[in-house]
Amino acid sequence: MTSSARERWAVGPRGPLALVNAQRVDHPQAVWPVPGTWAPSVGGLTVTAAAGDGVVVDGVPVDGTVLVAGDEAVVPSTVAFPEGFAGTVAGRTLRVWDPASEAIARFAAIDRFPRSDDWIGSGRFTPARDVAGLEARGDVLDAAGDPLVVAGTVSTTVGGVAVTLVAVRSAPLGGAARLQLIVQDATSALPEDDGHSSYSMGRFLFVSDPGAAADVELDWNELVLPPCAFSYQYACPIPPPENRLSVLVTAGERHPIDRDGAVFH
Repeated sequence: MTSSARERWAVGPRGPLALVNAQRVDHPQAVWPVPGTWAPSVGGLTVTAAAGDGVVVDGVPVDGTVLVAGDEAVVPSTVAFPEGFAGTVAGRTLRVWDPASEAIARFAAIDRFPRSDDWIGSGRFTPARDVAGLEARGDVLDAAGDPLVVAGTVSTTVGGVAVTLVAVRSAPLGGAARLQLIVQDATSALPEDDGHSSYSMGRFLFVSDPGAAADVELDWNELVLPPCAFSYQYACPIPPPENRLSVLVTAGERHPIDRDGAVFH
């Protein structure tokens, strides 16, 4: 994805800057800043609202209680609220999106390190089944604290240091299988105003999944920020110990910045 495409994604109606609340629903309750009473249900959440509340699910105004199908359903529900707000359901979490959010109005760009061919290299992918104990570890966690599917390892050299990185399986993009490296390098520990700093919680590198032991291309210029770099409504996945690098990786995306040139958070 190009820099301009990434910035369009950031400010899009379902981009990270549009997410104004992500609230877990464990019992009947209100969810800020939208109307209705929300409750957990098989397949998603239910919402109870009166016609005057202006809640619309799958194109039909709600007057009573209806099911809002979650993202994992064959056909996830669409939810619209007054004032342009929209909703989606992930598990038991209601995500509320505001395409006119204050964060979108503040956003200016994604700051990046200068692109350099010095950061293009290769590595050797080894499937998890061929690495003793890797499949059983389960210590690569997603933002909810659940184990991610470990795909294997990628052995390479970064900044002159030999490393073996743990790769997880990523959701396909455009039908292509991908590996995901959740990495944190020494630029993450630098002050935000340092010209060599990057987001403190780390970054992602996506790699083509060969499906078997094979050499893979690693273009560190393609390091991207996680959604949590843009919004506190997201939680960051935790880089595994093997992926916490001692070297400065001065490549890829650094920080989202606002119109005053300040880092978002």
